[in-house]
Amino acid sequence: MKEKISSNGWLLIDKPEGIESFGVIRKLKFRYSFHKIGFAGTLDPLASGLLLIGVNKATKKIPNVHNEKKSYIVEIRFGATTNTLDSEGRFSKMKPISHSIGDRTLHLKNFIGTYQQKIPNFSAHKSKGKNFYELARRNEIIEERFKEVSVSTLKVLYSNNTHMRVELNCRTGFYVRAFAQDLAISLGDIGYASMIKRLKIGTFTLNQAIPYEKILDFSSINDLHSHLITI
Repeated sequence: MKEKISSNGWLLIDKPEGIESFGVIRKLKFRYSFHKIGFAGTLDPLASGLLLIGVNKATKKIPNVHNEKKSYIVEIRFGATTNTLDSEGRFSKMKPISHSIGDRTLHLKNFIGTYQQKIPNFSAHKSKGKNFYELARRNEIIEERFKEVSVSTLKVLYSNNTHMRVELNCRTGFYVRAFAQDLAISLGDIGYASMIKRLKIGTFTLNQAIPYEKILDFSSINDLHSHLITI
């Protein structure tokens, strides 16, 4: 019989690459019984980092928390692109890199503030009741759509001939994968997000999170309670 979780609060998980956000929820629900459980902000299978899970009454606060500022680290690989704009997809084009490393910082400044970002084909955005990614997998033509996004800071962590790692702070709705492509295009090249890690949602940080593997080793309900930030 499943152990019932009656407390209300937040469970912060450090999600590794290769696991869906819903997969983490399914693993918890397989082991424990919740009145309600959900997460604030999906992480793609490729992406790692902070997955903020609301337990029971905390799920009512998810919409508000989801709208908080988020922080990410993204690594961009230049000279190639994939159909999904990340390393999960298949390579769709290769091209010799033509820009100089020094150009990157200058072009980054153009992405600070509010601008219109093209919604990626492989996304959960809907058109005529269908998710974009469903249409993309069937090779159907997808109408270009844009949405207003906002970036407050961009910081270069390192940069070499083929890769660049950037830490950024953004509002909800920002597509990190699309940013990687857009920056490369602005430089006259192509690129994709080879790594994405979420560091922060509002006041919740990755440093507070427990590794996903640790929840698999929980031996009792007390183990979960000890990591729950109660409300």
